[in-house]
Amino acid sequence: MTPEHRAILQRIRSSAGVVRRAVEAASPGRFGQPPREGEWSALETLTHLRDVVVHVYGLRIRRLLYEDAPVFADFDEEGYRHACLARGEVIGDLLDMVVAEHEQLARLLQRLPDADWLREGRHPSLGVMSIELLARRVGEHAEEHAAQIAEATDTGRAGGTRAGT
Repeated sequence: MTPEHRAILQRIRSSAGVVRRAVEAASPGRFGQPPREGEWSALETLTHLRDVVVHVYGLRIRRLLYEDAPVFADFDEEGYRHACLARGEVIGDLLDMVVAEHEQLARLLQRLPDADWLREGRHPSLGVMSIELLARRVGEHAEEHAAQIAEATDTGRAGGTRAGT
């Protein structure tokens, strides 16, 4: 395994810890409150993170492991997030799913031959995506949203607005 691939796996694993620490340090009473009008609450941010890690990055990586050049469908993240929130998402469950998915992805990729990290699929509007690109994005995305969770629950300093998926 290349040093770059090892670093990506380490970041996937460590970013799960960053999310865990941000959630566990948050005041539960602040979790459902947006810090400012039009910004996401920490709960919305954590729900979004779970949805994107599992249904976007995780699913696409898994498809690339067994399909040749798949075309990735769009994901209505906003609609799905709203539906999940309406069902009453539980913070601990969301956190457990994020952490478990990070670990599952790291385990799936830890023995992947270096050449297979370059397997690619295509999204109709976002273009070509490889396992390497998606795996790198798992850690980056988690770190971005962990910071938003911390900010959204820290006396309302900054907000949890959507970062790119």
